[in-house]
Amino acid sequence: MLKFTFTPLLTTIALTGLALPALALEETPVLPADIAIKAAQSAIAACRQEGYGVTATVVNPEGNVLVVIRSDGALVHTVQTSFNKAYSAVTLATNHNLDRTSGILASMQAKGAQGVGTWPMPADPLTGITLFPGGVTLISQGKVVGGLGVSGTPIGMVDEGCAIKGRDAVLPDLR
Repeated sequence: MLKFTFTPLLTTIALTGLALPALALEETPVLPADIAIKAAQSAIAACRQEGYGVTATVVNPEGNVLVVIRSDGALVHTVQTSFNKAYSAVTLATNHNLDRTSGILASMQAKGAQGVGTWPMPADPLTGITLFPGGVTLISQGKVVGGLGVSGTPIGMVDEGCAIKGRDAVLPDLR
């Protein structure tokens, strides 16, 4: 008898209890693998035209590696350095409202950062962080979707120029 008496009541409670207001979900753009590969390949091609063998690394906003491509002639240390530049672009550069790593040092100095000697870095730097030029952010729909780091030329600004060309090659794909 209780079974039949409570069934309509339980059904009503269950249905009204599930009627929650709709919540808007924020859509976050992501960097597809094919676009990450294209950015890295384009950066490497730009450096190759200038006669340099480099490594290009693309990371997501959390700093996880999406792509690493080491071209012919790139030295072994360029793998880690290109990662550091990409990682710094998505962590440090965005915190300083920059789209590349070359401005981080100047931004930190302007804000009075204390460091070791003339470098505004702690004595024991954070793993993966670098202030060298060569990292750029990849932005889609106004959100950082990744970082591209290039390493292997003798001058960091040349690395950064190649990274910018890699980013420019995928800009139409990021809109």
